[in-house]
Amino acid sequence: MKPLLLGLGLSLAPAPALATDTPVSTSARVQPSGFDDGRIGFSLQINGDIETDYSVFSIMALPGATVDLRSSSDVRFASASGFTSEASGNARWLAPDEPGHHVIEMSSSTGDVMRLNVFVLHPVEDVEDGALNGYAIGDYPQTPFRGHDAYLPPQGFIGVPPELRDLPISPHFTLGQFLCKQDGGPTRYAIVNPRLLLKLEWLLAEVNEHGWETDGFVVMSGYRTPSYNAAIGNGRYSRHVYGGAADIYIDEDGDGIMDDLNGDGVHDRRDAGALYELIDGLLEEPRFANFSGGLGEYGSNSAHGPFVHVDERGWNARWGRSSGSQ
Repeated sequence: MKPLLLGLGLSLAPAPALATDTPVSTSARVQPSGFDDGRIGFSLQINGDIETDYSVFSIMALPGATVDLRSSSDVRFASASGFTSEASGNARWLAPDEPGHHVIEMSSSTGDVMRLNVFVLHPVEDVEDGALNGYAIGDYPQTPFRGHDAYLPPQGFIGVPPELRDLPISPHFTLGQFLCKQDGGPTRYAIVNPRLLLKLEWLLAEVNEHGWETDGFVVMSGYRTPSYNAAIGNGRYSRHVYGGAADIYIDEDGDGIMDDLNGDGVHDRRDAGALYELIDGLLEEPRFANFSGGLGEYGSNSAHGPFVHVDERGWNARWGRSSGSQ
């Protein structure tokens, strides 16, 4: 499988716990003035199929899995434990048998530092009667949608205690932004597909380059358990239940609704339409073609303001857009 090529040497293929089959590629973009995209001067290849040059990134691994690391330049590796071998620019890290959060740091002679979060998953086999340690998960379809590997049942879940909710998992997103809104105990469980993180970071840079200055998207809805997703009436194959979708909007003034992106002085669905049109237009460019996925526009209701849905399903799907929508 080819790796995903993202901008300045950034690429991703499936993480160990999530199967995907669509490569992604972009050309390098000029960093917008005042916006720090979080990229550094070296890249790291992970397990031969993930390559990232972000200062912060995150992967998932099953207990006991081996994580192979190969840097584009000589770096110093540091971790509390887990290295089974280490050489100039290369290392091998063994995931412990217990689920949890671990950090591997790499530093170069030029002063660049990368922080790699490794989430050792709670295996799906630990789910009993539709719950994981008392937290309702529900049931995943055993037959993947249209036969795509991206819709295979997940192999495990990230455990998210309260102290990890503010953890940066990429330069502009935290783990807590993607948690399901479902009530539960203090520790919740989630999936965050690295492919989605890369798409959101790419879109954020493009939004800033377009002139809509923002340090991040509001993630109105990220991961959803199948149990919660069914309760709100959504389809069983929603990308949200696979950790591969986000409902987003821009809110720099902090009023809880989409900013006036189209400049007409009104906060309404037209602003979601402006964001939709920007993303759709970018995805029509050949250099961004492999970022294909779902894109939907939504207006306001009693529960939320306008927003845009994005996902990484691997083929284009569009819905909700109507010219001049209110």
